[in-house]
Amino acid sequence: MDLFSLKSLVFSLCFIGPSVGQKIVSESPVQAYLGENTTLKILIENEPSNIITWNFKGGNQILNVALLRPEGVKVNERYKGRASIDSANGHLTLTSAQLNDSGNYTVLVLGKNTTEIGIVKLHVVDILHPNLTLLAPSSEELQQKKLTLTCLGNKGFPSDWQLRWHVNGSSQVHWKEEWGPVRRLNDDHYTWSSFLTVDEENWKKISSVTCRAILGSLAPVSVTLKIN
Repeated sequence: MDLFSLKSLVFSLCFIGPSVGQKIVSESPVQAYLGENTTLKILIENEPSNIITWNFKGGNQILNVALLRPEGVKVNERYKGRASIDSANGHLTLTSAQLNDSGNYTVLVLGKNTTEIGIVKLHVVDILHPNLTLLAPSSEELQQKKLTLTCLGNKGFPSDWQLRWHVNGSSQVHWKEEWGPVRRLNDDHYTWSSFLTVDEENWKKISSVTCRAILGSLAPVSVTLKIN
């Protein structure tokens, strides 16, 4: 079968309903955050002689994303630099996921004696980095030996952002950490809060404290406060 015939066959298969071939891919939708790398996995063992093609259907648009053959991988011009197929397992990886990557992905695995088809749905979630504020203990708190730092995250999206503390450049924090409830604002953005309590003796050993907002594998947002 030549490449043109193979593509024509796969594009036709993209119109088949989601009940086809679910056994070779995840039945649950895959979620990725905007800008995050994501991998769509095949659940069956890949043979070196297999031909694997991944195709995308979003709305009325159908595209061949990438094709794996024994002699190598061919990627659609639109996806060059962003899409790759792992020759060992047939997984498709998209780097820096975009909102228009959301849709159904059909994978066709052509073996020597079998043909397997699967459809997996990818949903790319838009994000908004929260604004972070890091507050040191007030002078009154210092006098009362109540040494609590406060990190506030404001107007972020989605609610999955998490706040994490780093002390003197290390994520190994040995003091009391607390988190307030995530609150939804009227504009559908969210706010977060976290608190770090340090005893007076260890406070003198701290040179810097950083609060980071993390989401999946995205680069974190951070704010740092110099102490002593």
